[in-house]
Amino acid sequence: MPDDPRKGASGAQAIGARARKFPCPQCGADVVWHPGSKRLRCDYCGYQQEVAPAGAAHAGAAAARGATDPASGAPVASAARFVGERQLADGLARGGDLGWGAERKAVRCTKCGALETFEPGVAARACGFCGSPAVVEAPVDANLVRPEGVLPFTVAKNDALQRFRSWLGSLWFRPGNLKERATVSGIQGIYIPFWTFDADSRSDWTAEAGYRRGSGKNARVEWRHASGTLDHRFDDLPLPASQGLDAATAREIEPFPTAEFVAYDPSYLSGFLAEEYAVGLAEAQTLARQRMDATLREACRAEVPGDECRNLRVSTQYSQWHYKSGLVPVWIAAYVYQGKSFRYVVNGATGKATGTAPWSWVKIGFAVLAALILVGIILSNS
Repeated sequence: MPDDPRKGASGAQAIGARARKFPCPQCGADVVWHPGSKRLRCDYCGYQQEVAPAGAAHAGAAAARGATDPASGAPVASAARFVGERQLADGLARGGDLGWGAERKAVRCTKCGALETFEPGVAARACGFCGSPAVVEAPVDANLVRPEGVLPFTVAKNDALQRFRSWLGSLWFRPGNLKERATVSGIQGIYIPFWTFDADSRSDWTAEAGYRRGSGKNARVEWRHASGTLDHRFDDLPLPASQGLDAATAREIEPFPTAEFVAYDPSYLSGFLAEEYAVGLAEAQTLARQRMDATLREACRAEVPGDECRNLRVSTQYSQWHYKSGLVPVWIAAYVYQGKSFRYVVNGATGKATGTAPWSWVKIGFAVLAALILVGIILSNS
């Protein structure tokens, strides 16, 4: 898979021309994915259906694995489970299927830079990431490399919206008119592109271990040479590939249960926005290695005996690199207060959430003043 996530290998199959839509077989309206029922449902007439396997190959693979319904014993007839990781070297050398596999439109936010895709007929009024109305139409690249897995939404929209409203009303030291003055563009379900990486590592480290001796004026540190080897395996280290959702915010709502990825099917995207990959595989592996290096350095530091550590040096060899590509679900409530953008983000699979909101420096000032007065009273009575 090439580093540019929008371009595949020459041998990859572009299927944008065979784009699929999802009309209701009863009334012709759109069917969309509903997290509560975990099915596609028509909001107009109430028709429901399960997501069909992503092609006969998936059904055959499921049958070959002996996948059956626990109640009836019949072969599985729902979406195929995403199976295994790919070797990194193979992914860097080859491409995958191209395009979303269903008709999509796209807009780019001129404020945060996110490139969002959505279904035809849906009007994109504001950026789903930052709430800015400054979005412009953008071309959908038929040569983008399609994600291989998807983690479907399981947290319903009403649940996420209720969490946001409760959170907004429970904040301390915020403007009193925040709930009334915040311009909320609603809460939007967005599929975020993700990579995950596996790797085995062996780290050889050397350091000076410090042992504290004596006390008071006789206190000193005795330094001794120390060394060791640390073996560690990384499993599904997450690496977001989003332009609209920064890595720090993504880490606050992790983990995503990536072991529950299912094989990509565009049906899951019905009714939701989806962001294109903004970080290619080679760049993602470099970023993943940096995170691994930092983790291993702290782990090696913990191995150093004694009371203190200095001059730590770590040399790491990595092997058995594997990766997965997939989309993960988030609910984002983007809102504007006094011209500034804020947002509340919910993990669409687990419900874990985080958010940003403006501070009321007046309330903070009064709290500090009250604390100083209280300290003064305590000191005067002591």
